[in-house]
Amino acid sequence: MRNKLTALCLASATALTPLGASAENLVFGTGNVVIHPINERIMTPWAEKVNAEANGAVEITVRHGQMLVNAGNFVDRVQDDVVQIAFGMLVFNPGRFPRSLVSTVPFLEGSAEANAMAFCTLYEAGAFDEELAEFQPLFFVPFPQSSAHLNESAITTMSDLEGKKIMVGSPIASDVVSAFGGTPLSIILPEQYQALQRGTADGNFMTFTAFPAFRLDEVTTDHMTVPLGGATGMVFMDRARYDALPDDARAVLEANSGCDLTREVGATVDQWEAESAAYVEASGGHTINAIDPAELEAMRNDIGESIFAAFGERAPDGVALLEQWREALDAARREIGEIE
Repeated sequence: MRNKLTALCLASATALTPLGASAENLVFGTGNVVIHPINERIMTPWAEKVNAEANGAVEITVRHGQMLVNAGNFVDRVQDDVVQIAFGMLVFNPGRFPRSLVSTVPFLEGSAEANAMAFCTLYEAGAFDEELAEFQPLFFVPFPQSSAHLNESAITTMSDLEGKKIMVGSPIASDVVSAFGGTPLSIILPEQYQALQRGTADGNFMTFTAFPAFRLDEVTTDHMTVPLGGATGMVFMDRARYDALPDDARAVLEANSGCDLTREVGATVDQWEAESAAYVEASGGHTINAIDPAELEAMRNDIGESIFAAFGERAPDGVALLEQWREALDAARREIGEIE
């Protein structure tokens, strides 16, 4: 049975009683380059909090970098017990997590916090049971909507993508680029700086969060904020490995996981996105535009329907899932005051 991703507050005496034996040692592979802000803002503080509250029940050892865990192998590393906890973006493994890619659907506005709440709502309703059955999510890491960025070319409308080579991170984003006459490229984030610098690519769809750490502000000049789809990451364990933990160790992890934590992470990511966009704007030589609301509405009515239909075909029972996602996202946005 799926364990619900809820922030269960188990009895403190059970969670925090010292073990007579040595602590359960868990290696946490973040898969992030050491300088990535996500380590400082989310991953390391979480591990330190668990260790501080464990009272000897468990010890998490954080390993950054991409030698141990990376975007292509994070699932295998956990299942092979090379690491016991890992972070990975579900979009980097679309064949394994097709339904989870509902958070990448574009033209649906919402903050990372709202996306966090919506994703957890669907998770707890069992929407992702089949593809997450082997895993124990500890918390999800939502990212806000991507924007469009070009180097040495103005962008004030999506038609400015025509003839451009645009780096994207999901099949849905690829469909959007193609719909506007561009050529989608699949180039991983650490290699995007070089691709833009050399002219291999003309731009990308990306959140502003990536810009400071990967210096993308040095190789882009023009930006347009438009909801081009979010993405969701996951900090997780192999379910069998998790279930085999001593009660004390499992209790402290359960007390530091769940949907409340996921929502907090979403709010942290929103702050990070705002600070990163301000950083780009302040660095000089950049123009940041917002898509015209009328164009956005037209996109929803025109190519949006074909994009939504394409997701419905890719994901099992995708049409119904997309409707669930829209409803959950709207409910989350109303709860936090983004819409009435």
